[in-house]
Amino acid sequence: MSLFAASFCSFRLLKRRFALNATKVCVLLGFLVLGAGCTTYEKQAGRAPLADPERRLRKAEREHEHTESQAAEYLAVAKIAAGELAKRPTTDAPQDSGQAISLYDRAVADLATDLPALIGQQHNSTTLTLRDQETDETSQLRIGPPQPGALAPTYFDQILAARTIDKKGLQENVARSGLGGPVVGVHHSAPAGSPPPRLEPPKGFRIPMTAVVDFGETNRGSSATIRLLNPNKIENVELYHQRYPLSNDFSAVLASYGRVNENWVGLMNMIRGEHMRTGAGLLMAGPYDPHEVPVIFVHGLLSSPYAWRNVVNSLAADPKIRQHYQFWAFSYPTGNPIAYSALVLRDDLAYAREKYGFGRVTLIGHSMGGILSRLQVTNSRKVIWDNVFGAKADQLDAQLPADSIVKRALIFQANPAVKRIIFVSTPHRGSALASGGIGALGARLIRLPFKLVSAVPKTVFAALAPNSDPNKARPPTSISGLSPKNPVLLAMDKLPIEAPHNSIIGDRGRGDTPNSSDGVVPYWSSHLDSAQSEVIVPTDHGAMKSPKAVAEIHRILLAETAK
Repeated sequence: MSLFAASFCSFRLLKRRFALNATKVCVLLGFLVLGAGCTTYEKQAGRAPLADPERRLRKAEREHEHTESQAAEYLAVAKIAAGELAKRPTTDAPQDSGQAISLYDRAVADLATDLPALIGQQHNSTTLTLRDQETDETSQLRIGPPQPGALAPTYFDQILAARTIDKKGLQENVARSGLGGPVVGVHHSAPAGSPPPRLEPPKGFRIPMTAVVDFGETNRGSSATIRLLNPNKIENVELYHQRYPLSNDFSAVLASYGRVNENWVGLMNMIRGEHMRTGAGLLMAGPYDPHEVPVIFVHGLLSSPYAWRNVVNSLAADPKIRQHYQFWAFSYPTGNPIAYSALVLRDDLAYAREKYGFGRVTLIGHSMGGILSRLQVTNSRKVIWDNVFGAKADQLDAQLPADSIVKRALIFQANPAVKRIIFVSTPHRGSALASGGIGALGARLIRLPFKLVSAVPKTVFAALAPNSDPNKARPPTSISGLSPKNPVLLAMDKLPIEAPHNSIIGDRGRGDTPNSSDGVVPYWSSHLDSAQSEVIVPTDHGAMKSPKAVAEIHRILLAETAK
């Protein structure tokens, strides 16, 4: 119905209902019509100011060139959106400014991604000059200085907008809406083309940040300051004297490492460990923070650190976990002998502790990774050595120097910095699959690194051969190390675990514990009488994928924060 028709109907109704004369009814309807017109105009005006900036932003985003003009567009759009937010009453800002906040966040994140290139183009200046092509207005963009809870954009080689990162494969999205553009900062300590320093992943540190731009005026035109804030350290931010929750996106950090075929990577890391694609050794996700306790995830056979990403992602949903812990991973060729891989982890932990001085660390090991973790908190004395070499133990002990790789792998002290271990589907007493046909096939596929094999004297291999026959001497692999008859496991079972520990065990959903199995490791091998807690989850060998397992890890870590 047209406005005129509606008014005419209302005229007849009011006159008949209230016995008003025509003049009074016309005056009343006039107010109604004018009011409706004003309301319609206000709604249109509420939409109009952001329609053009939205168009400008989409156009600038299509360029992908990191030019000054493109950055100027991002800054101009952010300023318009911020101006719209400034018009809102303070009480309405969080609830009724969604469109303006969304546009501001997107434009600011886009601007942040341009910073590394722009800073280089303008000779590492701390103030960038940007010109708005539509208004010809020149703006001075100041790079916010480092401060508590912030990092300088110059720290990063690359900045990625979180919303552009593909998160497929992550089971939940750990993010919070608010003010600011969530980004992922990428930092490489080594020059391009050089290997990364020890403890740094090949793809660099990935750090969750949120970009915020504040605006001001100067005699020469507009000014703005961009800051990169750490959402782990800062929860709220102000813009034009209005306070907002700081937005964040923690899932984007994990997703930024990219997606891989986990089964293929795991196989290659086992059979061709010298050419690992994911980097080897203890790896930190970001720069060390002395206020956070390292939690180190250790994967198992035929696996890689990618196996833990959904566990880490779920844990990161809790702000208390993020504030108390930093997540690291130990990546290693899983075909190597178990005692040797444990030695590498031991050495890396010692290096990290000497470098950073931490006195507390938690290990979470899945399957064979649990055995590596257990070897960090065991005082072996000569129990393992004697069990491995039997009658020839003393002879070899006298022949080999103290710094021999074999002695260092089999004779060691517990690491006092490891204060907690969580075992997940760990075969403490081995698995029958390792000594069956599947295990024999896997062992034949493994090619141990030449560097490792050449470091071990032939007399050691001969001592391990059946009947000490040199012709039958073969370097041990991780698969032979998982046999229930393996002397390392048999010796470990006699030695106490010198740190508090917990167990998470799968039973394939059959509910027949203690006769259960996760399909690879039977309950009798995973169970520890000394564990402070034991949780059975209805899963196969990948027990850490169970929400119940993640909840148990979460519970244990939270309990540790109270200590």
